[in-house]
Amino acid sequence: MTSSTPDEAAGPASAPAAAEGPQPNTVVVPADEDPVAAAGSELLGGPPGRRALLGTSWWIPARFLALVVIAVYLLGMVQKLPCYDGGWFHGATAQYTHACYSDVPHLYSGRGFDQGLHPYLDKLPSPSPDMQYLEYPVLTGLFMQVAAWLTTPDGTLEHREQWFWTVNAAMLLICVVVAVVAVSRTHRRRPWDALLFALAPCLALDATINWDLLAVALTAVAMAYWANSRPGWAGVFIGLATAAKLYPVLLLGPLLVLCWRAGRWRAFGQALGGAAGAWLLVNLPVFIANRDGWATFYTFSQTRKEDFGSFWLILMQDRNQQLSTLNTWIGALLVACCLGVGWLALSAPRRPRFAQLAFLVVAAFVLTNKVYSPQYVLWLIPLAALARPRWR
Repeated sequence: MTSSTPDEAAGPASAPAAAEGPQPNTVVVPADEDPVAAAGSELLGGPPGRRALLGTSWWIPARFLALVVIAVYLLGMVQKLPCYDGGWFHGATAQYTHACYSDVPHLYSGRGFDQGLHPYLDKLPSPSPDMQYLEYPVLTGLFMQVAAWLTTPDGTLEHREQWFWTVNAAMLLICVVVAVVAVSRTHRRRPWDALLFALAPCLALDATINWDLLAVALTAVAMAYWANSRPGWAGVFIGLATAAKLYPVLLLGPLLVLCWRAGRWRAFGQALGGAAGAWLLVNLPVFIANRDGWATFYTFSQTRKEDFGSFWLILMQDRNQQLSTLNTWIGALLVACCLGVGWLALSAPRRPRFAQLAFLVVAAFVLTNKVYSPQYVLWLIPLAALARPRWR
């Protein structure tokens, strides 16, 4: 019995050697296979020639991609200048008309960081019946707390909120570099597909709205580990990503289906065990310290109503009533979508790739959710780049 790697379990069945095409270590150049990439490459001198020595320069794809994503990210920070200079603090509409809104500065005081309060242990400055503690998962709360520790305690509240946003932006920049490098290493022959993530306009616009890039980076690392035959470590980073945002736990579904189809139950067990262990390691200390504070994210997610951006809000406004069973409807629709994705994966003539199924499942979660925030698109961009790397 021959062994196969987890990545092979997620890919198509092997073909005869004569039909394989480029060797596995051959890097695919987008300008050679995509007309849009070829046209864009004219800005840099056109596609590489037949005798070009690719991969011999210090500028390997990962380093180039890191530089590109830093440039795009900094462009997004410049776009936030109208808010940094006053839009967040003066006038109710400036931060929306300039499209530079961010939760980060507002939550510095709104969640008690300006008063030295600790997430999950201290109640909010103005608690409500359904939210008395920080309403974010534990790893995101730790991220926020570290940024608060690095924020200067001097100056006016406005100055400290500006500093808090800047510190968070710097920390999120590290996350986005990690994410783009991980995406470039998920498919070794196609590192340049990560450029679709690095150059995404939504990345510049939405990167600092909230703390989603932490989960995006951890998820990208998990997918890179899976593609490189490290299922245990892939599970660890799925667990850590789930401790930062809920959506990464959905990736275990595609892994289950792919391993089921390929008979790779040991690989799935390693991933599942790594995910559970990492999630428990992060969450248990907070759970033991204050169960109510730890549970706030889950109770608040369950009790909150339909919100802006969700089709549920349009449906409820049209009927002028509240749907008491909204969570049940959402859960049923999401399960139905996931079952459909599972059926598609099991019945397809060729085994689909992990990123393809992950994109469909996360997209279903976004579409059926009762809340939609603009930064949720960051969840989908790396998955889309890996699932269907077509530049047009």
